[in-house]
Amino acid sequence: MEAQVHNIFNLNSEKNFTEDEAYELLNLLIAVTNKAKNKINALRSQIEYNKNIPSQAMGFEKELNVELQKWSEKVRRLGGIPLSLYQVKIPAQGEGFYLWEHPKADLEFHF
Repeated sequence: MEAQVHNIFNLNSEKNFTEDEAYELLNLLIAVTNKAKNKINALRSQIEYNKNIPSQAMGFEKELNVELQKWSEKVRRLGGIPLSLYQVKIPAQGEGFYLWEHPKADLEFHF
């Protein structure tokens, strides 16, 4: 089996995706988001569990913010634009863009 190499884009440049490329990206977004969501949910649980111990909760909140930033940066490096947590805009070739929201396995096209 041949190893697949995925492109990582410069954060200052914008890639415009064909529909096929956008669906290839979707597979990566799902994997990256599932992994991030597991970490984020665990940290949210820790924050809730430790809400009566502010110093503990604050430490988990800092970790949560780091995980949110990591997810956002990964999405950008892959060529997507994070709109909100688990929602990504993918620039399309020509006019418009694709929109993906976790946990969907499909894209919506918008002009």
